[in-house]
Amino acid sequence: MESMLQDLDIASRKRGLKMNMKKTKVMADQSVKHKPIIINGTELEHVSEYIYLGQRFTLTERNQDNEIRRRIKAGWQAFGRYSHIMKGNLPLCLKRKVYDQCILPSMTYASELWTLTIKMERKLAAAQHNMERSMLNITYKDHKTNKWIREQTKVQDIMEVIKHRKWKWAGHVTRRGDGRWSTLTTVWTPLDGKRNRGRQRKRWRDEIQEILE
Repeated sequence: MESMLQDLDIASRKRGLKMNMKKTKVMADQSVKHKPIIINGTELEHVSEYIYLGQRFTLTERNQDNEIRRRIKAGWQAFGRYSHIMKGNLPLCLKRKVYDQCILPSMTYASELWTLTIKMERKLAAAQHNMERSMLNITYKDHKTNKWIREQTKVQDIMEVIKHRKWKWAGHVTRRGDGRWSTLTTVWTPLDGKRNRGRQRKRWRDEIQEILE
């Protein structure tokens, strides 16, 4: 690994580029013994998680709970940036356009790779419903059903958007025939070909199968 990174650093410098050692991290499975990796006299930090292109990567967790929380938080931050529109006395058609184009993408970024449980789906749906209430300037005390709220806002349903993104990504991966890593990791099966006893953890491909059914 160290020699590969050194080669990358040398090749980058030849092109006038420079690796940012503060942003370059090392992440490896816990079963792998950590060895210091030094590039140009700087030892790279070993981490258990890392944010890359807005997506959280980790080898210590097997679900997306924390990533879902991050995306919901990102959605509310985007909502806050447009609060003068979303909570203002403006036409719903304008609010809907801003929500679908600026806020919803913040919540569904990289969602085509998620494996969601029912609990996660409910969290995402609840966050969206709360945003819709803010768009309509109503609260729970107004006793309006989610169905009624959706009929007013007519925003895209977050779970339908996620399913569409997954289906689109699945088709993209299936059409590939050049052995890219994204395809190989999707169809990868452990060497022993077995799964543990009891209820199995949901897999990404299981959700695609549900869409087909």
